Amino acid sequence: MAVSIIREASDMDVDADVDAPKAAAATHMSRTFFERIERGNNLTKMGASSHPRDTARLIAAQARACVDCPTLQVVGPQSTNQGVKAIAIARAFLKESNDTDVCMQPEFTQLEDGHTGILLSIRKKVRRTSGEAEAQQLKAASSTDARVLGGAISSFAREGKRMVIIAIGAGSINQAVKAIAIARKNIEEEAIDILCKPEFTEVNEGTTALRLLLLVEQT
Repeated sequence: MAVSIIREASDMDVDADVDAPKAAAATHMSRTFFERIERGNNLTKMGASSHPRDTARLIAAQARACVDCPTLQVVGPQSTNQGVKAIAIARAFLKESNDTDVCMQPEFTQLEDGHTGILLSIRKKVRRTSGEAEAQQLKAASSTDARVLGGAISSFAREGKRMVIIAIGAGSINQAVKAIAIARKNIEEEAIDILCKPEFTEVNEGTTALRLLLLVEQT
């Protein structure tokens, strides 16, 4: 009897191990976004350990479908880094398949625990590449004052100039995103807004950086 019970328990463990990956795949966020949208939940929270490629698949899938793209909630440099990387990867996925593109618009949000986070609202756009070479070049570092950079972005936006921010590492990406959010707040009553298109680039002989293209649009 004892042997029989052990065998049955062992068989159950094996079945559970086999079924676990299937269950995880079936409930993965990239496969359930329609249900999430129907429930009114299109917010994806990014953490420091979130996998950008998984989130990128979600973004690209929704960009191809007749639904709104998700909004990413990020808190802190590592979380922001993962969120922006996810959007850059999603743009690469979309570039391979069709003319649809996505951009992000960061804004500050107050969280329930009292901390300040950032919402990366993602919008669909038609893919265009013309005019990017004439963009105003900017840089961000982990020590950059986001308010100062945000002021510079605001000034260039008022002139209708396109901008490119090069950022290397989570700290610099976080400051760049905060600066864009500040700039958007500065110009929110001036009938213009800023869109950001992140992509990967190489600098300094092989160092991977994020290139944030900023575009100005009329509202």
